[in-house]
Amino acid sequence: MRSRWSRGKAPRFAALVVFAMVLAACGTGATTTTSGTATTSTTLTTTSTTTPGGSSSTTTQAPPAAPTGVVSTYITEPKSLTTLDDNESEGIAVLDALYTPLITYDPKTSKPAPGVAESIKSTDGGTTWVIKLKPGWTFHDGTPVTAQSFVDAWNYGAYGPNAQKNAGFFAEIAGYDAVNPASGTPTAKTLSGLVVDNDLQFTVTLSQPETFFSEKLGYPAYAPLPEAFFKDPKAFNEAPIGNGPFMMDGTWNHDVAIKVKAYPNYAGAKKAQIAGIEFRIYADVNTAVSDLEAGNLDIVDAVPPERWAEVKKQVPNYDQSPSSGINYIGFPMYDPALGGAANKNLRAALSMAIDRKAITDKIFNGTRAPAGDLLSPVIPGHQDTVCDNWTYNPTKAKELFDAAGGWTGTLNVWFNEGAAHQAWIEAVTNQWVNNLGIPADSIKFQQLPWAQYLQKLDGAKVDGPFRLGWGMDYPHPQDYLELILAGWMKPEMGGANDTFFDNADFNAALKKALAESDLQTAIPLYQAADKIACENVPLTPIFYGQNQYAWNSPVSGVYVDAFANLVYTDLTKSSK
Repeated sequence: MRSRWSRGKAPRFAALVVFAMVLAACGTGATTTTSGTATTSTTLTTTSTTTPGGSSSTTTQAPPAAPTGVVSTYITEPKSLTTLDDNESEGIAVLDALYTPLITYDPKTSKPAPGVAESIKSTDGGTTWVIKLKPGWTFHDGTPVTAQSFVDAWNYGAYGPNAQKNAGFFAEIAGYDAVNPASGTPTAKTLSGLVVDNDLQFTVTLSQPETFFSEKLGYPAYAPLPEAFFKDPKAFNEAPIGNGPFMMDGTWNHDVAIKVKAYPNYAGAKKAQIAGIEFRIYADVNTAVSDLEAGNLDIVDAVPPERWAEVKKQVPNYDQSPSSGINYIGFPMYDPALGGAANKNLRAALSMAIDRKAITDKIFNGTRAPAGDLLSPVIPGHQDTVCDNWTYNPTKAKELFDAAGGWTGTLNVWFNEGAAHQAWIEAVTNQWVNNLGIPADSIKFQQLPWAQYLQKLDGAKVDGPFRLGWGMDYPHPQDYLELILAGWMKPEMGGANDTFFDNADFNAALKKALAESDLQTAIPLYQAADKIACENVPLTPIFYGQNQYAWNSPVSGVYVDAFANLVYTDLTKSSK
């Protein structure tokens, strides 16, 4: 659920390859078998001597030079810095520096790579997983990272009364219904599917087989937490204590900056090569770009498309990289004017009136790709076209719009401010004016800072179409279809279903797909669920993205991965 993106980033088109490489890699250095009912053993091994990609040693890497220099980079105000309670891009940008989960992902291939786990094995086809930890890991306060550190964190995240945004990540673990029931009071405080075997091993039992479970465990929600968190979670959020390559340098200075510094006792293979990072918080990315051009900021990892040409002339270093992100327009299904079955044709009309290719060509100069599917092209099961409702057809759109009775009164259109979304949102609304006849003066933009915007969405307080983005947590169709659209993934249930879509046919089709352990067999089932979503139009995909970033010369080693995150441990900074 990381992927509720604040910014205008987007996805990788080498994509299907990514997932294929994941499986291929797991078949060599580690074995993840997704061969359906014949599967008897699923293993993801991440040892200190064997990487998932082969036989290269992680212990023979030359030690980095002593960290020097502090790198400044752009973010907007995060919503949270608690791993269990943050599922948006800005908080995760910081959490990725502070925490190392059980696995990580290769920056260039997205393949699973070693994290804290020595091995993650299932011997029964994906229901029971034994997770062994490497010894020697510590939190930034010096306390050891143990199996209990994971189990306690996951139990806290799952327990309903704790109201953590990422509770849904633990829904597959046995006993979730008891700690986080859909209604009523929990009958248990801990998940029955989590058992600590010893200091360096715990066992996870899922409620049904899930062969890709191990691949999910690089998401920050699955990170360990020290005992200090449970004593005062609110205070912890202001100065989190992680186990990653960087540690907090002071407390979160809201709306100004978050500073981190290299953790000298980091147990991971890739240690920090810089002394620290200053995450400067901007209300508007354009201000960050101006600071970058003036030499007052080192990196902007999400340059707005309208400033890309200018940045390439004025900033010495720039690059692009594939991304898994998608931007879409959501429709609040709880809103009487837009939601429900009665307004399905109205939503379809609004969707079919949008010329996505014109937007990507004219607004993004071809650096984005028009979207016809919620599943990014990097995700197995992606289709160029899912159904007519997610394609451009202005004639049909007008017919549906008129048949639905059109639109009267104000049409509020919501998006988060300061992240370069207004230009393409304006293009969308102009097409609604031109293709549907909605009076231009009836359309009102509603903009809020990112954190406040998410609160509005989570609280079902939006009264019109809204912009949101999503990027992969792991390369699997479940990561998009279940987390964004499943009826059991609404925000109050710990999910990220901000449209509050809850369709019985979709839920049933999705459950059928989730129950299938073989990915190739499951893909048509996921596509069937995808089609039901398209036919009901709780949202409409607009474009897939690409990372565009720039940096000043004192910094090197800059790369933004398919998750749209800077690779912090590759950064270096000269003394000049």
